[in-house]
Amino acid sequence: MAAIIQSEIDAQVVTVPLDSRRNVLAFTSDICAFVVGTYFIPSTTVLVGLASQLTTDKALIGTVGMTWSVSWFLPQLIAARIVHGKERQKPYLMIPSLIGRNAFLLIALWLIVTRAQAPILTVWVLIAGLCVFNICDALAGVAWFDMMSRTLSARMRSRAVSTGQLVASLLGIGVGLVVEQILAPGGLPFPQNYAVIFGCAWVCMAVSLLLIGFMREIPMTQAAQAEAADTDFIASLRAAWSADPLFRRVLVMRALTGLELMAASFYLVFAKEQLGLSDAATGIFNIALIIGGVAGVALFGWLGDRFTSLSVIRAAAVMQFCAPLVALLFALLHAAHVVSSAQAGVILAGFFAVFVLRGAIEHSLVLGALGYLLDASPERHRAMYVGAFNTLSGIVAMSPLLAGVWIDGLSARGQPLAAYVVLFMIVIVSVGVGLIVSLKLPKLKR
Repeated sequence: MAAIIQSEIDAQVVTVPLDSRRNVLAFTSDICAFVVGTYFIPSTTVLVGLASQLTTDKALIGTVGMTWSVSWFLPQLIAARIVHGKERQKPYLMIPSLIGRNAFLLIALWLIVTRAQAPILTVWVLIAGLCVFNICDALAGVAWFDMMSRTLSARMRSRAVSTGQLVASLLGIGVGLVVEQILAPGGLPFPQNYAVIFGCAWVCMAVSLLLIGFMREIPMTQAAQAEAADTDFIASLRAAWSADPLFRRVLVMRALTGLELMAASFYLVFAKEQLGLSDAATGIFNIALIIGGVAGVALFGWLGDRFTSLSVIRAAAVMQFCAPLVALLFALLHAAHVVSSAQAGVILAGFFAVFVLRGAIEHSLVLGALGYLLDASPERHRAMYVGAFNTLSGIVAMSPLLAGVWIDGLSARGQPLAAYVVLFMIVIVSVGVGLIVSLKLPKLKR
């Protein structure tokens, strides 16, 4: 088995499928609607902000922050096993999406009906709703990536993703302003403000689901389907790990750089609790995320189209290194009494930059590491490679829970600032090593 996979990797012929205008438009529009929906509820601002309004338990807040990523990434290997070798992927895209996306509507209705009078229960309802959405979207996502790779060439895929994300980011500026006004002190009362935000996210997801229906699928070739049916999924995964050094290196790089999320889940909490920023900063940082998304999509789209997905990987790794570095700088300056809550403008500007970087980073995955892996993987193992990559990302995404326990532990001993300093330093070292690994990844043929 290992020899077969190695021979496929060494002798793989890159083919360019026929690009359909209908599919390019459908994929681009779907990406646009879906991303606009996520702009209403980014995990590092709105979701964490809602959780912090309901509880002061850092571990529980960290759980909310990580749920968005973990519940999407972890089921990916199971999702890949389900869709592995299937001739058509569209049913595995449509049905789970129809189920999962209504979770946002249920969260909005819960907030309106109960008015969050049971705050801890509301936190768990939020977590459950996010899990339902993301578990269903995990199955749909594997099928979506496989469909897109079979339908569009690498260059057209890059253009469709970058165009969809760029248009969504431009629209997202308006979304950020709306969310900022809703959450401002003079906006809607709590928790109706968050209910409206979740309702808007649900509308965008419903539009995205409608657009998915216009995609025209190119079925898997009979040869690839027969080969996939004749092989054991787990045995194939083990063989790929042992035979494909590029696959291993991409996974190691993702694990190291992905730990930046451990710090990202607490940038807002750190700025509010340690540096004295008000709740209004949540809306401002949401705008920063969107501005960063616009800049990131433009940069990554240009890099992916002009060069390759490898350049996107390296640019994103540099950003993942810089974001916690800026946060660490403010933590050290605060410890040295150089900055304080009286200098809110300086703190706001610094963390505005941090969230701009976060906004860009969040748009790097498809154009970067996933795009690189899609181009490097054999057709019959593509779903397996994506599932393994995303499952590893889910394991890494559980790190905010560990960070929350760590912060709570040192805060109980009267050293909350030291907890953040150590956290940011660990993340910086990890991402730095991941950046070095990314520099050793080989370039792929167009």
